[in-house]
Amino acid sequence: MIHGVYANKPSFHPVVFTTGLNIILADRADTSSQKDTRNGLGKSTLIEIIDFCLGSTGESLRIEPLEDWAFTLDITIAGNRVKVTRAIKPHNRIVIDGPTTDWIEQPDVDDKTGERILNLERWKTLLGWDLFGLPRSDDIHKYKPSYRSLISYFIRKGHDAYSKPFSHHRQQQPWDIQLHIAFLLGLNWEYAAKWQELKEQGQALDAMYQAIKTGAMEGALGSVGELEAERVRLEGQVEIEHETLVNFKVHPQYEIVQKEADQITATIHNLLNQNITERRRLARYQESVTLEHPPSDIALEKLYAETGLVFPDSVRRTLEGAKEFHKKIVENRKSFLETEINRLERQIQQRDEKIKDLTEARATSLAILSTHGALQEMTKLQEKHIETQGHLERVRARISEIKDLTSRRRDIKTAKTELEKVAEQDHEQRRDIWATAIRFFNENSQALYKTPGSLVIDITNVGYKYNVEIERSGSVGIGKMKIFCFDLMLLQFINRHAGRINFLLHDSLLYDGVDSRQRALALERAAEVSQGLGAQYICTLNSDMIPRADFSDGFNFDQHVRLKLTDKDHSGSLLGFRFERPGE
Repeated sequence: MIHGVYANKPSFHPVVFTTGLNIILADRADTSSQKDTRNGLGKSTLIEIIDFCLGSTGESLRIEPLEDWAFTLDITIAGNRVKVTRAIKPHNRIVIDGPTTDWIEQPDVDDKTGERILNLERWKTLLGWDLFGLPRSDDIHKYKPSYRSLISYFIRKGHDAYSKPFSHHRQQQPWDIQLHIAFLLGLNWEYAAKWQELKEQGQALDAMYQAIKTGAMEGALGSVGELEAERVRLEGQVEIEHETLVNFKVHPQYEIVQKEADQITATIHNLLNQNITERRRLARYQESVTLEHPPSDIALEKLYAETGLVFPDSVRRTLEGAKEFHKKIVENRKSFLETEINRLERQIQQRDEKIKDLTEARATSLAILSTHGALQEMTKLQEKHIETQGHLERVRARISEIKDLTSRRRDIKTAKTELEKVAEQDHEQRRDIWATAIRFFNENSQALYKTPGSLVIDITNVGYKYNVEIERSGSVGIGKMKIFCFDLMLLQFINRHAGRINFLLHDSLLYDGVDSRQRALALERAAEVSQGLGAQYICTLNSDMIPRADFSDGFNFDQHVRLKLTDKDHSGSLLGFRFERPGE
């Protein structure tokens, strides 16, 4: 129970709380102008201070105007009433004044001041143990209940906290909601943790599969069938390359033999070219010899006779000389051609023989080259073989990865189905527990709307699913009252089932936009329930929110007001001075 809140500054307005309904009221002075406002009087600041003393970061308080402030919470922890003081600076130091019998975390003594202190983490561990029964440590579960998340359902701060019953922050993760609501409602929160672990595993597998598919991960792409076809091809190629390397012989003078073979080939080509040229010349010479004949004597004389000329003897003797001379020329030319033909045939034959010898020599070199190789070639073959093997291993690895991903996906799907089945069985076994929570919510909603609402707890393949329903849902006011009914149910439920937290804090934000009749009924219901439990309901209100005309006969609102803040002057605010603060 929270007994009071104090500060180290005389301007601060201390507040004392009792069992039941406790109201912090922001009142407008009669002399205040339209420009004055009750925002900034300190209603929300008081809730921040209480939460700060109970382990929050207190971010909105850690500002320059409050640097030398320290706040004290008078509270009962594990049966010991103590005063807990936490300064804005240093904010990690918690001073404990009072008995600490049976606490699982015992304060240390400050050598300089003699104060008994706990650091912030040990203080939160103690509060988690006392208020919610959390163990000192839990190294087994990756996802587990957090004291700060649990307490945030009992001390809602800021607009985000009043948007939905099951969340206290806009960025609160779905698994956080599932797990902590399950814990508060007596469900098996470990199932919610397992659902989140399976979800993470599935997301990791999806990310890996997508990386493989898009090529973000190095390696072969394609379906398993395509990769298997590639594997078969590569295995065949590896086998051929291996066989080639096994039979590969390195000749010590491979390069010399190869050079000689190249030189022989060049010589052969040169000889062949020469033979081609001279065979053409030989063919012309042979043709000339065949066609070479001296002119006929009869034909020459007939030619002279046909001209009608009669040659004298002297001329006839000259003609005989010419004929003899011409005959000699023909004979000489023929002799020359025959000599040249013999020479060309002999040279061609010699070249053919040389070509034959060179061809045989080259054949020997080529035989050596065909059965042996150079070291460089073998190295290249080895490098290519290693590359092919590497490609094959990558394909095999990718096939294994995809098959493993598929198998693990299947396993996760099976695990989710099995988890859903086990959770349903556990849910049924816990019927008496969660039925109590449903009944409390129904009673709270019926107290406000005459018709009971519904708290719905479902189990799906992705975890627990929660919902609350009240007739005529949809308006802002009814949405806020869903939160009221749910939170009040949590206070009732946790006090019914061995929980030690016995206070619930609401800001005036909860009542903003709520119909005055429901506002009156909510305050009366909070007073009735908290008083009956021996617990506390602490809320802040603006004076114009008080539905005096709608309260039931006998309900005295003013007797529940623990502190009245006013905008008459700065001294009327909680801290005794005004400053800019987000959210006020």
